[in-house]
Amino acid sequence: MRIQDIRIRAEAGFERWGRFVVRYPVRILVLVLIFSGTFISQAPRLVFDTAIEGFLLDDDPILIAYNDFRDRFERDDAAILAIRPPEIFELAFLEKLKAFHEELEDEVLYLNQVDSLINARSTRGAEGELIVEDLFEDWPEDDAQLAIIRDRALANPIYQNLLLSQDGVYTTVAVKFDTYSDDGDELDLSGFDDSDEPGGEDEGDAAEEKPYLTGAETLDAIASVRQVMERYQGPDFEIYLAGAPVITERLTDSMSSDMRKFLGLSIVAAGIFLFVLFRRVSATLIPIGVVLLSLGTTIGCMPLLDIPLQVPTQILPAFLLAVGIGDSVHLLAIFYQQLEVKDSKEEAIVASLAHSGFPVLMTSLTTAGALASFVSATLAPIHNLGILAPIGVLIALVYTMTLLPALLALVPASTRLRGGQRLGLIDDFLTACANLSTTRPWTVVIVSALLLIVGIVGASQLRFSQNPVEWFPESDDLRIAIDLWSEEFRGAVTIEVLFDTGEENALQDPEFLAILDELQASNESLVFGEISIGKSLSIVDILKEIHQALNQGDPAYRVIPGNRQLIAQELLLFENSGSEDLEDFTDSLFSTGRMTLRAPWRDAITYAPMVRHVESSYREAVGEDVKVTVTGILPLLARTFEAVIHSMARSYVIAFLVITPLMMFLLASVRLGLLSMIPNLMPIILTLGMMGYFDIPLDMFTLLIGSIALGLAVDDTIHFLNGFRRYYEETG
Repeated sequence: MRIQDIRIRAEAGFERWGRFVVRYPVRILVLVLIFSGTFISQAPRLVFDTAIEGFLLDDDPILIAYNDFRDRFERDDAAILAIRPPEIFELAFLEKLKAFHEELEDEVLYLNQVDSLINARSTRGAEGELIVEDLFEDWPEDDAQLAIIRDRALANPIYQNLLLSQDGVYTTVAVKFDTYSDDGDELDLSGFDDSDEPGGEDEGDAAEEKPYLTGAETLDAIASVRQVMERYQGPDFEIYLAGAPVITERLTDSMSSDMRKFLGLSIVAAGIFLFVLFRRVSATLIPIGVVLLSLGTTIGCMPLLDIPLQVPTQILPAFLLAVGIGDSVHLLAIFYQQLEVKDSKEEAIVASLAHSGFPVLMTSLTTAGALASFVSATLAPIHNLGILAPIGVLIALVYTMTLLPALLALVPASTRLRGGQRLGLIDDFLTACANLSTTRPWTVVIVSALLLIVGIVGASQLRFSQNPVEWFPESDDLRIAIDLWSEEFRGAVTIEVLFDTGEENALQDPEFLAILDELQASNESLVFGEISIGKSLSIVDILKEIHQALNQGDPAYRVIPGNRQLIAQELLLFENSGSEDLEDFTDSLFSTGRMTLRAPWRDAITYAPMVRHVESSYREAVGEDVKVTVTGILPLLARTFEAVIHSMARSYVIAFLVITPLMMFLLASVRLGLLSMIPNLMPIILTLGMMGYFDIPLDMFTLLIGSIALGLAVDDTIHFLNGFRRYYEETG
């Protein structure tokens, strides 16, 4: 069947539908409202999710490894506070720090623990006995006692870049939240239950029974930290709040306010455009009402599909507004033109559906097809956008074909074309474009080719970037805090490395511990661009601390004992002292060890090479018999941006493969179909070129532009070609 025959049949079908709508507008209106109301009622169940781990699909190996790590050793991210007093080791400040620490413990929601100088581990030996206690176990009553504590803190290398800045100006408080959504006595994931080996069946089953702390609960926890913080913030107690959960909180807050702002601005812009074009209140309010109802229905689908609202999906409302308004304008323009000619509202509705119904249908299908390419993404928000956006486009199509003509049939409409003068100006401009294109086609082609070359040159200068912190202005408190942590403590984000030996008590082997010690020493010289390792911790640090303490605190004994039995005895002494800090770095069988590396917060694109280097060099160092897993927030960031690049490259190819055959079908020609893709791709190339010239990086958001722009550009092409075919058949 020829495309002309398909179009003729489609137009006849839309004409019949138009006559049905004008006959039963109230029934259609009621049905649409009931349908949309059913979905919109689900909107309050919508949840925000800006957690870093929420960007990866559940079956992503990187996320699976991270969840396994959290099940073994609890979550690795925390709200971290850097505090600057006039002097750290001064009694007035320390008393205020103690009160601050205690109020955090009492008031923060979903709290796991608070770590600061107040409860920092202090290990020492006395008469052959190992004493492990808090640094401020006995509160100093005078300067002499405080001086002893001060010397002890400054001499402890573990404190540096962890509890104290390199220059001793800042001290820190780390607020760690629960791993799981609620507390329960039935679940023990401490890693020191001898009945369950880490990674064993019982532990895995238990982990599945409890969900991780939700995004909403994390936001509540951060809010409770801020409440305490605000009471203590002052010139003598400057607090800088940072950490991955805090970034999540700020992104969620910004996303929520930005969505309201952008949607409002989009509605105002669309309303102004519609009123200027048609000079009718009804022609302004009806399309906006139809689109808002489409948007509400789409958002109502999200809880039913178990899709949260994430950072990339915040573009959905403005995008659906643009698509829906475009569909409405095509129908309204023909409706008001026909209304003036036919002097019958019902006939004008029928004529507008018959004329524009088929191209609106085809543009919606091509746009939905382009957006559906996002489903292939390995990044969860973009994958979800590939589900939601096509649904929203098709819902907008259905409402445009049902609700819009039904409302036009019910609302009084004057036969006088109030926007006639402006439409005449638009017609004059478009006629001039047509004359230029037909009288000087080669001039248009040559100029377009030159523009294409300019765009390609600019696009070649593009750079990739993904740094959520830089989305905030330089004066923002969060950005100041992150920069401070990166500079003063050389670390605001973590890499977690697990060494699974598969052998009981392997972490008591001096040779293996020596390898870990060498790896930690090499971390100090590990530099990738702007990234360096500011701190690394493992069981080695605890063991050295124990060995030094049992040898009169002599710094010369801050080494790994060479005797395996001695290592086992010293670790047993540490466990019997009442400290549970070993749980942070090994399992109960001493078969799996954890090493934590802290690095500055930088552009995520710079993390991937370092993560790969750490993984390959560590595997080479420990040998093939030890399983090395690199995880943590930093590898998640690296994986997220790599997934963005791969996902969008795949989506562009899929979108092109979906749209090009549709263009060939509409034009009934392979050659013309391919040629028609040139003007469709040019906006993308020119936009990329502009980004290159103005140094606008390609990130998670700007990478979405291509597929969306392709879908919208094809809409224009389809409407033009549909009109061209219609009038070419009439005039030859």
